[in-house]
Amino acid sequence: MISDPPKLPSVAPIAWSLIETIEEIQGERFHLEALPSFEAASAEAYRRLGAWGDAAARDDLSPMFGVIWGAARVLARRLALEVRRGEQLLELGCGLALPSLVAARRGARVTATDQHPDTGALLSRNLSKNGLSDRVRYLTLDWRLPNPLLPAVSFDRVIASDVLYSRELPALVASMFARFLRPGGVGWLADPGRAWLPEVVEAGRVRGLQVTIDVDRDDLGGEAFVVVFTRGAPAGPA
Repeated sequence: MISDPPKLPSVAPIAWSLIETIEEIQGERFHLEALPSFEAASAEAYRRLGAWGDAAARDDLSPMFGVIWGAARVLARRLALEVRRGEQLLELGCGLALPSLVAARRGARVTATDQHPDTGALLSRNLSKNGLSDRVRYLTLDWRLPNPLLPAVSFDRVIASDVLYSRELPALVASMFARFLRPGGVGWLADPGRAWLPEVVEAGRVRGLQVTIDVDRDDLGGEAFVVVFTRGAPAGPA
């Protein structure tokens, strides 16, 4: 049974320090504002929230959203090579959403989602910097709650990167792929090799998805595991 999400504390928003950085994916440059240091940002966030005792809620407010992780670069490169113009794509736990930006520039119709309250504002700035403001829709999505704005089994491709950082997440992540991936669609989960990787594979199979796993790399030679989820296409006429 999935517990209700913890309520977030009533604290003033943290004014994150940001730097400008450039990510190059398959010869295309993406200008991003990002946190200069995840460790420093985490220390500031936990200092502000430290008096509030719910560790799960502090994790919900962790500044993981403001950093480009290696698995996201692997996923972004894979999209640059394979995404199709016009396909409907959903990114789960998008953070800075580099894969979404790559897919949008390639002509996909992108919905990016995250649960951190600061993700949307930072993504909006980065979309503007890259001329993609009208190509990516952002929605807040907490995997523990329903979201009526996102219809089930409606996306050609569902993607996520480096999201398996606690025990409850394999089941939640697999449920999201099963919930939103349409028949005939493909899901990609890029992961650096966290301890929960085998569990998300099994959780996907339990939920009726076909699951395989391979290894891919980014443009700099970094590697990540990529879990591939597929849902069989509907049967044709007999």
